[in-house]
Amino acid sequence: MCHMRRVTRTPRARAVGHALRTLREQKGLSAREVGRRIGIHSTILGRIEGATKWLSPRDLSSLLGALEASPEERNHILGLAEGNGRPGWTVGHVPEQLATLLMYEQDATAITEWTMTLVPGLLQTPAYARAVIHGGVDGADDSLVLTRMGRQQVMRGVSAPTVEVILDESVLWRRIGSRATMADQLQEITARASRGEFEVLVLRNDAGMLDAHAGSFTVWEFADAPPIAHLEHMTHGTFLDAADEVAHFLEARRSLRAAAMTPADSLKVITAAADHHAGGEASP
Repeated sequence: MCHMRRVTRTPRARAVGHALRTLREQKGLSAREVGRRIGIHSTILGRIEGATKWLSPRDLSSLLGALEASPEERNHILGLAEGNGRPGWTVGHVPEQLATLLMYEQDATAITEWTMTLVPGLLQTPAYARAVIHGGVDGADDSLVLTRMGRQQVMRGVSAPTVEVILDESVLWRRIGSRATMADQLQEITARASRGEFEVLVLRNDAGMLDAHAGSFTVWEFADAPPIAHLEHMTHGTFLDAADEVAHFLEARRSLRAAAMTPADSLKVITAAADHHAGGEASP
């Protein structure tokens, strides 16, 4: 196996590497055993799974054979690999989007969330998440809710990323679920922010028009790779890694920070909104 080249851990390369590692672990195969089967050292396989080495289609097929991939598994990973090297990546398959989000959240050293519509998943309570995912319907499948709650553990470990959340003020007053659900959600944000899990900033409704009002976004920053921006649409998610494109989101973040309230004032506004929902008062 000799058709390998270095890559800059693009979103697609990361997804392929993650899928290969997951498949290998599901098959109960060690990196050393798989390397022996295809004639490479286990450290090289580690670089492939870590997305710093990229295989030719022929060699990727050989690796999938060594991994004892089923036809469905083979087609899935080969499909992921198509088009690597092109900037950006749009994913319409929900499980693949979710797997990629989990991977980036676990690898990131810093995460920035800017949202104009909803409390982001990393901050959601179970009741709020249930209302977002399936309208709070009793008896609905809770697997996505449980996965969302599991994602939040990344913020509590010894190697937790620095997390900054910037909320448009309208998010605080938009009632998702019951009034009690909203009050509990906002109280949870203030409690977790006070514990230092993340910093939260609120952009007041009267802050004026900013470039960031074009849409919500997430930026992940890494110790060993350039930052990636993520845009979530109704049915698709787009991951952007081209430096000139990501630069627009970094500049938008700068303008949001400059226009937003201080962390202390933001917590006061969130607390006031929670009190309104808890008291059943109309939103301003």
